[in-house]
Amino acid sequence: MPKSKWAFDEEDTSEFARHANVSGVHASTTSPAPYLEEHDQEHRLVGSIPLELLTADFQPIVNLHSGETRGYEVLARCGGEGLTEPTELFARATLEKKMGELGRAIREIAVRECAGKAIFVPIHPSELRDRYLVRPDDPIFIHDAPVFLEIAQPTLSGLAMQVIRELGSRSRIALVIDDLGAGPATLKQLVDLEPQAVKLDRELMSGIDKSRRKQIVVRAVVSMCEQLGAQIIAKGVDCEAEAEVARECGVVFAQGFVLGEPSPLPAISIWPSR
Repeated sequence: MPKSKWAFDEEDTSEFARHANVSGVHASTTSPAPYLEEHDQEHRLVGSIPLELLTADFQPIVNLHSGETRGYEVLARCGGEGLTEPTELFARATLEKKMGELGRAIREIAVRECAGKAIFVPIHPSELRDRYLVRPDDPIFIHDAPVFLEIAQPTLSGLAMQVIRELGSRSRIALVIDDLGAGPATLKQLVDLEPQAVKLDRELMSGIDKSRRKQIVVRAVVSMCEQLGAQIIAKGVDCEAEAEVARECGVVFAQGFVLGEPSPLPAISIWPSR
């Protein structure tokens, strides 16, 4: 099986921290960058969004065979009026042309709270245009564990592709294509982006234990991604039957309510069920 340039090894995080070096910025396990200090967050705004009300939940991504937690997906939350739904939060930031700054603030929270843990960070399309991700002082470059950036959009501009290539060449940040299947991701992206991992859309997982056709599709996608060097992660696995069938279809990693709900850390996996 060919190995993707976005290697998916179960790396020792201390080893990762010793060797990570991005444009002269070294990973650190001791002291955070000055901009990560909590007092700096007080009274700061991103547009009209108060950063002291910005938080995150973390959903475990679990190995269906061993029950071990591979990492956590970072899910933005905000307590501001009219911003409690993520769609409202991102719509406000997009309208005010502040999505790049908001994305960085979310990554600051993830790096601060998830020391030593792999993080899976969804990336809004506007963030690739704003180029915050490739600034050498971005929080992801001091994280002391693997960082996976999730892309979920059907088409990417030339600038977005340039940012993705720059991330791949300058760091050990890994790329994940999100929502393959019923979602916006396309098979062409598997060819063009050379992702390290692929997340299956939750629609493929919903009721997979009762659908032979879905099982056939998932087995085929797993086989294809294995040959391309990309690991499969199943989303929306919400009952034990779905988890068991996904595992039988060759899926190794998954997330969903039966495995662990989004919550502040410590977010605990509840798989396998007792």
